[in-house]
Amino acid sequence: MSEEFLRVAKKEVSDDISAIGNLLKTCSTDSDVQKTASEIEKHIHKIKGLAPMMGQVEIGEVAALLDTLLKLVVSGRKIDGIYETLCSSFDTMDKKINGLDSDMLSLRSQILQVHKSVLQ
Repeated sequence: MSEEFLRVAKKEVSDDISAIGNLLKTCSTDSDVQKTASEIEKHIHKIKGLAPMMGQVEIGEVAALLDTLLKLVVSGRKIDGIYETLCSSFDTMDKKINGLDSDMLSLRSQILQVHKSVLQ
């Protein structure tokens, strides 16, 4: 990939992560997430596709799990713990995209464990 592509892609992913953070500021419960799930899912979906193309495979893997969960929420399914999952995912992805220490593998494992009944 060219340096220009990587620069633009990083900005796009960073902007989407920031947008998710702003949407999460309007939430405090799983029920609140249902009101913003469609908007959050649009940003997650972009991250799911773009992050791996720029070498951020771990962010893409987490985004793929979140995309699945959010599509279920958008369809009307109640998912216990989705707010907490989104908050911890936002924090970890934000750190990772900004070059800070973040444990994406543990986050991915945590999402799979907490939401195993939904993600199987």
